Amino acid sequence: MMQKLIIEWLFRLRIKKKNIPVEGFKKIKNIVIIINLDENRTCDLEALIDSFQALGKKVQSIGVTLADQTPEQNTMKMIMKDDFTFRGKPKTTEVQQFFNMKFDYVLLIDRSNNYLVNHVAIHCKANCYIGYRSIPENELLTLQIAPLQENEHEDFLRYIKLIES
Repeated sequence: MMQKLIIEWLFRLRIKKKNIPVEGFKKIKNIVIIINLDENRTCDLEALIDSFQALGKKVQSIGVTLADQTPEQNTMKMIMKDDFTFRGKPKTTEVQQFFNMKFDYVLLIDRSNNYLVNHVAIHCKANCYIGYRSIPENELLTLQIAPLQENEHEDFLRYIKLIES
């Protein structure tokens, strides 16, 4: 509980300093998709990744969970709550290496405005954060999308391709 409060406070401090111009979709190269593994996923992640790769973008996906144990059915890279210290610093070299990477766009597959998903996302040093429209509003997001449930991946792709610099 205390870790959550500290991470949320750090997020509030970092969000105020964030003011980077957004690159147009045609100019970007690297996209990371951060998935909240604690929610029922409705977005076809594989179709979304394939669509971006077909457009020549490098895509990396990573799952985030508050659970203490790794979900058994999951095969993607994961970040768990226990991968961070009490003050939100990474404990593992894998998480630190991920934080050192630079991405152009971060796509959040998270409807709950999860504090740990936001903590991981803000460290991606991206110039554009895209995610679901939520209440309360996620202050991190540059673009909020309310996709239709049956074709979410197509809606995400359509709106993201409209971003021009």
